[in-house]
Amino acid sequence: MRTLYPFIRLFKYAKLPLILGVVLMIIGLASSVGLLTVSGWFLAATAIAGVGSLFNFFYPSATVRGLAIGRTATRYVEKIITHDATFRILAKLRVKVFRKIIPLSPGVLARYRHSDLLNRLVADVDTLDNLYLRVIAPFVSAVVMIGIITLVLSFFDGFLAVFLGLTLLGLLLIIPTVFYRLGEKFGEDLTARRAEYRSQFVEFIQSQAELLLFNASQNFQGEMHKTEQQWQDFQGHESNLSGLSSALVLLANGVILVLVLWFAANTNFAAHLAPDNRLYQGAIIALFAFAALASFEILMPLGAAFLHIGQIIASAKRLTDLMEQKPLVSFNGSQDLSVKMQELAENTPLITLKNIDFCYPDNVVYALRQFNFSCEKGQKVAILGKTGSGKSSLLQLLVRNYDPQQGEIAIAGKALSDYSKTSLRASQGVLTQRVHVFSDTLRNNLQLARQSVINDEEMIKTLNAVGLSALVNQAEGLNIWLGDGGRPLSGGEQRRLGIARLLLNDAPIILLDEPTEGLDRETERTVLRLIFEHAQGKTLLMVTHRLTAIEQFDNICIVDNGSVVEQGNFAQLQQGVYFKRLLNRI
Repeated sequence: MRTLYPFIRLFKYAKLPLILGVVLMIIGLASSVGLLTVSGWFLAATAIAGVGSLFNFFYPSATVRGLAIGRTATRYVEKIITHDATFRILAKLRVKVFRKIIPLSPGVLARYRHSDLLNRLVADVDTLDNLYLRVIAPFVSAVVMIGIITLVLSFFDGFLAVFLGLTLLGLLLIIPTVFYRLGEKFGEDLTARRAEYRSQFVEFIQSQAELLLFNASQNFQGEMHKTEQQWQDFQGHESNLSGLSSALVLLANGVILVLVLWFAANTNFAAHLAPDNRLYQGAIIALFAFAALASFEILMPLGAAFLHIGQIIASAKRLTDLMEQKPLVSFNGSQDLSVKMQELAENTPLITLKNIDFCYPDNVVYALRQFNFSCEKGQKVAILGKTGSGKSSLLQLLVRNYDPQQGEIAIAGKALSDYSKTSLRASQGVLTQRVHVFSDTLRNNLQLARQSVINDEEMIKTLNAVGLSALVNQAEGLNIWLGDGGRPLSGGEQRRLGIARLLLNDAPIILLDEPTEGLDRETERTVLRLIFEHAQGKTLLMVTHRLTAIEQFDNICIVDNGSVVEQGNFAQLQQGVYFKRLLNRI
């Protein structure tokens, strides 16, 4: 239960609506109990009075109508207020979770599947709405209602009122406790199977093309069916226990109703009534009987509600596990990189790495070992090497997705950790191997390249330059919808869209990881020409294993087994051993 405390504290964001919701829930329950109780007494009293007697039926009938209308109105308003407040709290919770996981990217988030993250943000957060709507508010309302019923009935007979009140209070403590224990046993398993199935379903939808291509769709569906069957088994068990809770409440209701009738039949109510009303003391028996019958409306939903606490706690644990992850990199610096770069003279070291040792989390093999590298301001550097030699790891360190285990990284004479996150990101234009395309318009996908507004003419010019004129020439133009992950685009078109973003970015440091991968030779030369034109006056570092236009770089750095083995310009490396091997292999 302690897991739920941080989420209960979120109630402060909608304190007044939630309190008002509990008050309205109590009024609705009071109206419902009062309606049945007054109706029972009214019918019994009318039968006792008979046809020939004088009986004031106006006040009881008006009370019955008022309670009926009040019950309907309060429940309607209560549902609106409580659900609106709950949705606002869930919105706050999603924002809180998202703010927690943003600093975890990419190192810590790589441990989670994307479908699992989506499931935690959606399904697990949605499960927590039961905490208030089905557990806390009904329980608080039940406690208050038992006190109200006991107080009102005590005006007619103290013993019967206390007996009914204590019995209800005992059941209020026993039923939730028993079904909480029962639900706790399988709630975590049910939540795990639900999360696993939804993750598998999302991956199945996203991987349709690959599954059909490799004829693996049937096997994947078989795994999904197995998980779904386990989930349904847990749901069936939950339904059985929910039915058991309703049956036990009805049984207890019948037993207590019989006991109340027994005690009421042997109670003299005449002492509590005026002389003119002692004829109707038999109607008081009906009043107590119907009060006992109606009071179980406040207990009926609690068994099934506390049965769900196991799932609520399991969802809370999954969210807490995600939010309590510590980022691998903390940005505590305050230096402004753009200012430092303006102060730096041309042809002076801009980027320096000294004795860098780095391995990825949960990996014992070093990606970089005693790595030393230097790049001057305005220089164009190509980083060559075979797959797995550590080229991309260098860029990961420069953008501070990770910190090295040993060594120093400096930019413009200051340690990389001295710069603020905003300053570092604004000074670097990065193109990774995977270009992410958002489910949005082409215009908005390009606008990500720059904080300032990019006009349509500049976007169209850039798209035409990288060979994406076919997208612009469609009827929608820049408003064309690209879909989730850029599904309508081929791999080469996605790559060119990433290059278009880069060309629209005005950062002084450009970091490229295989920018021409997947492009044909002619397009590759065009793209490299555009990149060099864009990089005039900027510092360029490009990771590649292709040698197209390699002679245009000021410095070529050969990386092997996580270390720099050769470097120099194209002419100098003609005599290099590693560079010759690379030429022969390519």
